[in-house]
Amino acid sequence: ASNLPTSSGSLCVGPAGVRAIMATVFPSNQAIVVGGGLGGMSAANQVLESGGRVVLIDKSAFCGGNSTKATSGINGAETKAQKAKGIDDTITIFTNDTLKGGAKKPELVKVLCGNSGLDVDWLVEKFNLDLSLVARLGGHSMPRTHRGAER
Repeated sequence: ASNLPTSSGSLCVGPAGVRAIMATVFPSNQAIVVGGGLGGMSAANQVLESGGRVVLIDKSAFCGGNSTKATSGINGAETKAQKAKGIDDTITIFTNDTLKGGAKKPELVKVLCGNSGLDVDWLVEKFNLDLSLVARLGGHSMPRTHRGAER
C-alpha cells in the first residue's frame, strides 16, 4: 500500500484495498487520545485543563489499561511522601537502580526517573489520590513504591 497526496489529504490504501482520505488538518484545540491507562488519562486531562476537547478511546470495555495491573504501586524519587517520611531517595539513585536492573535505553531512563517524583506528586495533588504508603520493592535500593492505604 502507498500514500498518494491529494488536495485534501493523503490517500491511504489499507486492508483489502480499502481506500480512504486522511485529513491533514486537525483543530489545534481538539485531541484524540488512544488508551485509557494512566498515560492516556493524564494526556486527556491535560487537554481538558488547557481548554481543549478530547475523545479518549480504549480497546477494553473499561478504562485503566496496563495501569490496572500495577497493583504494587507507582515508583517515584524525591516525592513529598518520601520527604515526609525521612526517605533520602534521589533521582540519581533511582536512575542507577533502573540501569542496574537491565534498562537498555539510558536516555529514556533519565526521563522516567527524572520526572517520577513530580509525576507522583502531581497525581496526589491533582486527583486527590492516596499514595502515602512508601515501600521498598524488588530491584530498588530505596523505598520508592507509592500506594494507597489498605481498605
